[in-house]
Amino acid sequence: MSYNRIIIEKKLKEYLEEDCRELDVSSSFIPKDSRVSAKIIVKSKGYVSGLEELAILFEILKIEAVFKKKDGDFVKTGNIIVELEGNARDILLGERVGLNILMHMSAITTTTRKFVKIIEDSRKKVRIACTRKTLPGLRIFEKKAVSLGGGDPHRFSLDDMILLKDTHLKYYNGDVKNLLKEVKTRASFSKKIEIEIEKLEDVLIAAQNGADIIMLDNMNSDQVEEAINILKKENIRDNVIIEVSGGINEENLVDYLISEPNIISTSELTQFPSEKVDFSLRFD
Repeated sequence: MSYNRIIIEKKLKEYLEEDCRELDVSSSFIPKDSRVSAKIIVKSKGYVSGLEELAILFEILKIEAVFKKKDGDFVKTGNIIVELEGNARDILLGERVGLNILMHMSAITTTTRKFVKIIEDSRKKVRIACTRKTLPGLRIFEKKAVSLGGGDPHRFSLDDMILLKDTHLKYYNGDVKNLLKEVKTRASFSKKIEIEIEKLEDVLIAAQNGADIIMLDNMNSDQVEEAINILKKENIRDNVIIEVSGGINEENLVDYLISEPNIISTSELTQFPSEKVDFSLRFD
């Protein structure tokens, strides 16, 4: 999986500029033409991601890199991720940017894998997804890390699809039917329509009035099951995609899997990844 390289290069250059505006004063005493070899080594176990970004970073810095692992690989303490050779100052210039991206993306991928494993063990056909709750400037990396962990990246931006939230519904006085009717008359055929539902009585209305996806937001697991049963009773459960979101974590995930929604989305993957994966760069 490769995202737009032009965007990745631009962001990496911005990160390098943020970390060193003019001169790395700590490394200025090292001879300008000094060449060294180095390695990035794993300091804890997990699933690695960010290697494509690391490769682009080293290309920018003209550092030779030989990768020993691939994105998505399981790694453990002592494993060598990549062997480097090049100008000592340039390796040090990219060290922190590279390690920060590697650690952050690997934490997200490893946390996502943990959620995926819970779902696989349940034998339920449910996908785990992240949300648009990402750190500004890092979305492309965080979404990719979720995908590498087996999760769904969900929307990348507000342009991707129509998602009608309670804030939109407010301007239609809570009238789900009227809101969907208005949106469907003006929306492009190419955009799916998702609506966030907080009241059980609105689930059937949304399904019968053109919603492609219904998000059951901030409902407990019993309410989710009741909502899905309402659609089953009317024989229209398969007409819509059901997404469940709000307050879902590792502890309660299994409860939400029982009624088998199509998608469970959670900000736990990108905002609060529970798994930490550590790396360090060492000169030979």
